[in-house]
Amino acid sequence: MNTLILTGGKSRRMGRDKAGIVRPDGRRQIEFLSLLAQEVGGEVFLSLSDEVPPIELPVIRDRFPGSGPLAALDAAAHTAAGPWLVLGVDLFLMDAETLRFLMENRDSARLATCFKNRLDGRAEPLCTIYEEEALRRAGAAISRDERCARRFLESLDPLLLELPHPAALENANTPGELDEVFRMQRDGVHPKPVRILYFAKLREASGHGEELFETLAADAAGLYRELAFRHRFALEQSALRVAINGDFATWDQPLRAGDEVVFIPPVAGG
Repeated sequence: MNTLILTGGKSRRMGRDKAGIVRPDGRRQIEFLSLLAQEVGGEVFLSLSDEVPPIELPVIRDRFPGSGPLAALDAAAHTAAGPWLVLGVDLFLMDAETLRFLMENRDSARLATCFKNRLDGRAEPLCTIYEEEALRRAGAAISRDERCARRFLESLDPLLLELPHPAALENANTPGELDEVFRMQRDGVHPKPVRILYFAKLREASGHGEELFETLAADAAGLYRELAFRHRFALEQSALRVAINGDFATWDQPLRAGDEVVFIPPVAGG
């Protein structure tokens, strides 16, 4: 089975190419991920549109530039027969055990094998084994102007696996998110139960006034990102204030098990 690493994103929110980011251990992210993929076997390819390759590996160019991950799947289908393991380049906490677990539990009778997202239980498209027929369907989806990788994967009725390591699919799209995943690398991942109180628009969006939640986040900012993804909050972090255990706090304040956290939305009309 070959592996395709998706390295063609523009990384606008990060402000720099994610593949070239240097990890706390001194390796570039693309070096780390490609070596990890080689450990589980097969040849490793890079998916690119028209960029210069960040590392000396064989490159697969998109046939439909600007069509996102589905263009990479389509290009893989036209490169080599058989299933492909597809990985996003920004999986900063990926590990060999998680990839081996995915490979060992692959169901070749299904069109795809993937992990559930730990926050919403839906399929995760950027650490997935796509069977040959699934890859062939990507081009047809693009022709219908369907570009969402997650919806495409869900249309395949994939086998959904539980993550052996809950944080393995954590990615980073902004410098703040990158700081947090690097902190997880250095300090370890420590699940902790916290109590969340919701008010105003956040109460409406979540559907309840409070929630007991086990977070992997290291600080308040990371916790809000988890909850915003889980509940599809429209409010940006910059519009909120945060209080922890009854006192206003900074967004980088570390979280502890048992903390009570309140995200305070703007006052209506204020």
